[in-house]
Amino acid sequence: MKRLFLTVVMLLMGMALVGGAAVSLVGTALVPLDQQVGTHASAAGAVLGIGLMAAAVNPAGNIGWVRAGILYGIGSHFLLGAPFNIGPVVFGLACALLLVALYPERRSLVPPTTSMPMMAPKTPKEPTTPPPPAPAPTTTESGA
Repeated sequence: MKRLFLTVVMLLMGMALVGGAAVSLVGTALVPLDQQVGTHASAAGAVLGIGLMAAAVNPAGNIGWVRAGILYGIGSHFLLGAPFNIGPVVFGLACALLLVALYPERRSLVPPTTSMPMMAPKTPKEPTTPPPPAPAPTTTESGA
């Protein structure tokens, strides 16, 4: 059941983003949708929306799109120069929280960290097995 709801949320978020971004193609007929969802007619919003809809078929196999949807939902109301509306904040946060809550393996949403320092000098390793012994010289006996 969670899988079905996750697909629905991803499709809904994707369709809203594409619909909000469509204002750049069809004029001002969709401006109210654009202002309520918070895309402000950006091409990036359309690409993210299409990616989310495509990834809804297999969310576990497309974790990058799920992560991008969560990040967009959390930060969608921080658009510079755009008038503040409460609709995008509520919509974005609700979708982000639902994506996190419904994802089958929540621990995999956070990428693993490495314990190695990034700029550590690499030292050559010594071979663990000794090299094979050299073949023994052969002698030939000549019979006279």
